[in-house]
Amino acid sequence: MVLNLRVFINLLILIVAVFLFPLHVNAHKKEQNHNEEGQERIKSSGRLYQLAVIKPAPDFALVDLKGERLGLKDLKDKIKIVNFIYTSCPSMCPIIIRRLSSLQQVLKRERLIGEKVEIISITLDPERDTVQKLKNYADGFRAGGDGWLFLRGTVEQTKKVLLDYDIWVKKLEDGTIDHVMRIYFIDGKNRIREIYNLAFLQPELVVRDIEVVLSEN
Repeated sequence: MVLNLRVFINLLILIVAVFLFPLHVNAHKKEQNHNEEGQERIKSSGRLYQLAVIKPAPDFALVDLKGERLGLKDLKDKIKIVNFIYTSCPSMCPIIIRRLSSLQQVLKRERLIGEKVEIISITLDPERDTVQKLKNYADGFRAGGDGWLFLRGTVEQTKKVLLDYDIWVKKLEDGTIDHVMRIYFIDGKNRIREIYNLAFLQPELVVRDIEVVLSEN
């Protein structure tokens, strides 16, 4: 009886395997075909992902180190990397500037900076950050020039820009300014496509996002 039961179970397993194996093969083939189709779409599109349109980027009219008034519309169809700093910042701002400097070097090699991309650093402390201080700051980090603008406005203009871009600031008793760190990726149609924080502001990631947006044209 025991032997008959074992034989019956083994026979049942064999029958089930015979019926299920073709289904498994077909499913595997379908999955393989789907993956191959996906790979073809990736090759034909030329990019692995897309950046969503978050919202229109608020325009502004601020002054550069040459005394010229500039806004997003003046930069036409260029990609803009907009960030907010101040020259006496002891912590985050120097890190941001160094990473943007590395990004600038990569974009120089790719011949994108200035022609296709502009980096825009806006001071959030116009009372202390004069044009000369901003110039000295840029020179100290070997920043500026070649598609990198440092801008400032009046106190009221700066407040509006910070409000428009959701950059909160708080002046502390020691003179430092506590502020949120957001870096905006704005496309040629002046739409916000990405918002980086300090952790995700990596030159290789930003360059890849730039290539993705440029490939849309």
